[in-house]
Amino acid sequence: MCKVKGCNMPIGNRTESVGSALYIYWECAKKHIAYKWCSQPVLNRRLHGGDVQIASAILASGNNFSKIALFARFLRLHFLGTVKFSNIQRTYVVPTINSFWKDEQMEVFHQMEGQSIVALGDGRNDSPGHSAQYCTYTMMDNSTKKIVSIITMDKRETGKKSPNMEKACFVKAMDEIQDNLNVEEVVTDAHLQIGALMKNRFPDIKHSHDIWHAAKNLGKKVVAAGQAKECRSLIDWSKDIVNHFWYTCSSATDVDSFLEIWCGIVHHVVDEHEWDMSYSSNYFGNTQCKHGPLEDEHKEWMVKGSASHKALIKIVFNKRFLNQIHYYLNFRSTAELENFNNLILMYSGKRFAYSPPVYRARSQLAALDYNANVDREVKRKSDGTIQQHRTFNKKSGRWSVTPVKVEKNYEHVHKLMESIVVARLNDEEGMSGPVVLGADDPRRLSKTIAPTEPKPTEELLQEKVSRFPK
Repeated sequence: MCKVKGCNMPIGNRTESVGSALYIYWECAKKHIAYKWCSQPVLNRRLHGGDVQIASAILASGNNFSKIALFARFLRLHFLGTVKFSNIQRTYVVPTINSFWKDEQMEVFHQMEGQSIVALGDGRNDSPGHSAQYCTYTMMDNSTKKIVSIITMDKRETGKKSPNMEKACFVKAMDEIQDNLNVEEVVTDAHLQIGALMKNRFPDIKHSHDIWHAAKNLGKKVVAAGQAKECRSLIDWSKDIVNHFWYTCSSATDVDSFLEIWCGIVHHVVDEHEWDMSYSSNYFGNTQCKHGPLEDEHKEWMVKGSASHKALIKIVFNKRFLNQIHYYLNFRSTAELENFNNLILMYSGKRFAYSPPVYRARSQLAALDYNANVDREVKRKSDGTIQQHRTFNKKSGRWSVTPVKVEKNYEHVHKLMESIVVARLNDEEGMSGPVVLGADDPRRLSKTIAPTEPKPTEELLQEKVSRFPK
């Protein structure tokens, strides 16, 4: 019975949901509350702990609020609203991720203090390069494979010109790592703007090109030349030509030795394995193929002077290609960065739109994930052998195997989510204040990424004309 003086009515109970929290009230018909219970701890200023944890977990796991909210709706789970999620994300989650990444970055810099590093660099756009809104440029240490810098940029910061973003991001990344590390070499793809920057702004740093990208482009040229009817035999040799390029890059020590090994392919394909000429003025080595005895069964040789042979000679002795030999002599690859770019897709898929701070935070989450798990060990079977996973490459039509690594532990995520709760507990202002854009937020430059400012909605509605009868 109700204990309020003069009431003495029977007590019942009712439930109420606030965000993701459940309240149970024991009360009488006159709403006198005898007792209430909440399913979640209530933080300062009545923000439920579950709402904070849900908002943190959505971002930390690379999910999107709209899809998780729809999942909860179908299961009839009480869930926090869009406005509350946005407020928590903006006020606590994103700043904590930024701070967490800065701490991780400083720790990596401290571990490499006093060392000269080889930095691998690669850019990634959130959509095709000519129409991208965001660009992410990543710098990785070649020896430890850890991310040392990750820069994101909005096209509004480059005059709404997407092709200029990679160059601008590269400059920011180089300035950041040079302030903390001694960089002796930078490895990138053959980006023309970055190549010019390295010559003019960073002339004391060795610049190398990624072998994988170079081999890929070489293969494309060979296949394209082989499309002509009279050059079909060139396609049969495409894989061997690319493999020979890899071998040349790994074996050559200078431009002269590169030329001698590389140019030998034009003799090998016509069954000439020794020749009486040199392709460099300062080289006096053996002018012969480096392979051992050939097997009896081999593919058909090209005819010397045929259309296929002439097309190959044109590719091998391409002036622009030969002028870039010095970029390949250190035999560097950015393949690990390609793996990291795939990991970014887990946190910021290309089919979803994000505000600039959220996109940056999601990229930083990918970097934190990668650095925390880059040294994972491989799984082993009961007999001690490494467990392998089969994969099929549609392009090459071949099966291959890769070692299976142990599962990720995501220990850094638990610490991150704890820090987000602490950020709320230490906050004395709350989330109800006006939204203030950061000093570096590109939305200060323009409200939209469109080249022209939008007209009022009513004016656009009046201008809209349908081609179909009403």
